[in-house]
Amino acid sequence: MKIIEFLKENKEELFDKLVEIGVVWDENEVDDLMFEVGCYEKGNTLIDSEDICVLLEGFDVSFDRKLVSVDDDYGSRNFEFEFKDKKIYCLIYNV
Repeated sequence: MKIIEFLKENKEELFDKLVEIGVVWDENEVDDLMFEVGCYEKGNTLIDSEDICVLLEGFDVSFDRKLVSVDDDYGSRNFEFEFKDKKIYCLIYNV
């Protein structure tokens, strides 16, 4: 199952988890969840990938760590969390 489908099917529980880990703070933000196809960089090119889900502006998630890993000086950071027995890898970045 692709990550977007998985997260959409578990939207309410996902939102609760995002509150728990401090990514969102307000219950009104549940409507802000985007569930859009994300992208990764390959050289100077952005490649769309259904294996990446943009949940919020500046917040991408994937089941595949390497798709959301970044090493830069611009304040981006990676972290991970467990959700419904799956490991979710995250990238938070400035937009």
